[in-house]
Amino acid sequence: GGSATPKAPAATAASESNPAYVKAQELFTANKCISCHGVDLEGKVGVKTNLQKVGSKLSSEQIADQIKNGGGGMPVYKTKLSEEEIGLLTDWLSSKK
Repeated sequence: GGSATPKAPAATAASESNPAYVKAQELFTANKCISCHGVDLEGKVGVKTNLQKVGSKLSSEQIADQIKNGGGGMPVYKTKLSEEEIGLLTDWLSSKK
């Protein structure tokens, strides 16, 4: 063969072209999540707001629960986002490892 593609760049390209992840990023911006979490998920108000590797720290259920119910300075979003939108954000953030 000799035409094997390295996995990391392929995974990055796949996540950037995944329509669900694109939609999640749009929701993240539209709902002003970047005001605390930053454009690159680097966190702007302390280490707990860094989401760059949140998928390796929290389960999907924990991420969804945090989005829905807030806590630790984060507002509640279950009244602002639909279940589908929370699911998109959860899947996208769970992929951050």
